Amino acid sequence: MTHELTFPSAVPELLADRIRLRELTESDIPAWYARATDAESADLAGDPVPASIEEGRAWLQRHRDRFRARTAIRWSIVLPAGNESIGTIGLTLVSPEQRVGELSIVIGRAHWRQGIATSAARVALNYGLGSLGLRCIQAEVLQRNVASVHLLEKVGFQRVRTVSAAESPDGEALFHYTLRAADGMGT
Repeated sequence: MTHELTFPSAVPELLADRIRLRELTESDIPAWYARATDAESADLAGDPVPASIEEGRAWLQRHRDRFRARTAIRWSIVLPAGNESIGTIGLTLVSPEQRVGELSIVIGRAHWRQGIATSAARVALNYGLGSLGLRCIQAEVLQRNVASVHLLEKVGFQRVRTVSAAESPDGEALFHYTLRAADGMGT
């Protein structure tokens, strides 16, 4: 593994048996809007529901700007046979100096409980800990988001902290997770 970050000049396409991660495009905005306006999904992610699809342009530009600033990479998750976005996954540099990143993932409801998020997480984590050169990847999840808790633990994250609802700024209990390069990945 590298001892410094190696940020790419273009969003890399990453492949796995079940999924492909590719650069976000304008064609992903309708799928983003459908996921973002699913009230249960947004609630489990702790995300606000957008007022209109027009917010999708700002969403896409924000991710492009973060990539150009070399602070984050966000991919569209697609099935190998198609190009339609079924979710997104990203790595944000929390501390470039210490080579610490943060994982975030959103999958559309039609693709829940199919192992797609697990496959996407493994691919993104392998990229982050390998090619990108991260030493540690963190994740934060609402305690009540049982599927995401299971996903993080399945791919090798260790719970390092629990924030009670009383301590949390949003009044929601949270789990904080860490995956260190030396720990490897879960199976």
